[in-house]
Amino acid sequence: MRAAAEEASDLDALYSALGRVVVASARMESRLRYNVGWMAGDHDAGWIVFEGQSVEWLVSNGKAILGQITEMKWWPSDHSDRIARAFNDIQDAARMRNLLVHGQWAKSCSGDEICTARPQTAKADQRIFHVYRSRHRKGFEEREIAICDLDDLAQRMLDLAVEIDDAYEDAIDPRRGQARSRQE
Repeated sequence: MRAAAEEASDLDALYSALGRVVVASARMESRLRYNVGWMAGDHDAGWIVFEGQSVEWLVSNGKAILGQITEMKWWPSDHSDRIARAFNDIQDAARMRNLLVHGQWAKSCSGDEICTARPQTAKADQRIFHVYRSRHRKGFEEREIAICDLDDLAQRMLDLAVEIDDAYEDAIDPRRGQARSRQE
């Protein structure tokens, strides 16, 4: 009876942590969509083009727009570099989110030889689960995930939502970024 109660408690923690990832992901994707739209020069009716697009699509097209902006020298290249890094980080976070949200969860590994273990340097957390997913042409993937890893990803996504906003705002108004740097 006690083991069942502990497992239920662990599952409750998993569900809460996954919920935080989903909510943070929605925020991150919304800010990405908003900023790519503004970079494209769309401020009114064109928003319909960006609505409902995947992170992959937004990042790919955002990079294309960013390339054109860089070519036209709208702002110094370090701003473009910062935005490109944010795009890449958002894409990485979204890929992990997809594994976590669409994957199958288990308390143990389906096979040690195919499971990616948590890094040795990861935070200690005894609430460990395994998530696996098989995708067409992408193969089978399994990872060991702790509750703290989910919490860290959710926070990273919220931070990336702020970063993509700040990177774009600093690019269009360099004085804003300089003022913030002096305050820090």
